[in-house]
Parts: sequence; C-alpha cells; structure tokens
Amino acid sequence: MIRKASLEDLNDIYNIEVSSFETPWEKASIEVEFYKDYSSIYVYEVDKKVAAYIITWLLGPEAELITIAVDEGCRRQGIGKALFAYMKMLYGENVLWHLEVACENNSAIQMYKGFGFEITSTIANYYGDGKNAFRMILSPNK
Repeated sequence: MIRKASLEDLNDIYNIEVSSFETPWEKASIEVEFYKDYSSIYVYEVDKKVAAYIITWLLGPEAELITIAVDEGCRRQGIGKALFAYMKMLYGENVLWHLEVACENNSAIQMYKGFGFEITSTIANYYGDGKNAFRMILSPNK
C-alpha cells in the first residue's frame, strides 16, 4: 500500500536511508522535507511496515526525484517502480522529471533507466572527493 508519509514514519524512513546509502542523509534533513510545501514524501507498506520511501519535489512544470530507497529485504519486487509510478500519476504526465545519481551506483542507474530516465550529462565532484554524478531526465509523456 502506498500512502503519504507522516512524521511517525521518520524513524523507519531513516533506518532504510542508513542501510541503503554509503553517505545517508541526517535524520534532521529528512525531517525538514516534511515541512517544505514543494516536497512530498510517500511510503510503501508491506504487512503494515514501511518497506520503502520516496522524496520528490514539484517545482512548477518540473519534478525532481530527490531520493528513493527500498528496505533490503524487499528489493527486486517492483516496489521502487510502483512508488515512482504513483508519483508520476500524482503529478501528471506533463511534468519534466530530473535527478542526480552517483556514476558508480549501477543498480540505481538501471532502476532509473527502467523508469524511462536517460543520462544527459555528468556533474563533476557532485558528491565531493572526485565522486561524480549523472544528471538524468525523464521527458513529459514518457
């Protein structure tokens, strides 16, 4: 089940964040997203437990996929794809999506390509210390 996240979900979201990323967001940084009017946080529940989350920003005719993560025990079941498809439906088909992803994060890159995103450029040192990122775009109506 997909639903809008609440502050009660913060610990679950943070735990998935920490177990999913080499350099996770601070818990306070995730919490701040709940208070931004352009930010949306949704969770995917399995057996009433948060199994994944997505944070997106809607900025006029553009949307940014800020982060998406699935609990390790629930990966490769289409949960991430379902969350993104839900956000696409929520924001509408005429939105230009973009994101940045670490160049070496092959599993995420493949997932985003599966969503329809295409690599458009490389951003040098995006993550610092020589860690580059790809900018990926998903054009409207794709």
